[in-house]
Amino acid sequence: MIYSKFGSQLALLSKTVNDGGRVTGQATNDGTADTRDYNVTDLKADGGLAEINAAIAKLPTKVFENKIGRPQRPL
Repeated sequence: MIYSKFGSQLALLSKTVNDGGRVTGQATNDGTADTRDYNVTDLKADGGLAEINAAIAKLPTKVFENKIGRPQRPL
């Protein structure tokens, strides 16, 4: 089981890796629908770092929508 640094139970959804190699996991906490980003270094698990690394490795990479070239709508 994966937890936030404050002890909330998390359901991991996807991951992102920035140019510097920092990994961030997107997750919902305690059954809410809101998605938040969590640095991998801020996560805790019953099985320790090995469990966190295995869970992150299984996640799909988050895909960002390409908004270039889309017409803008007036407000």
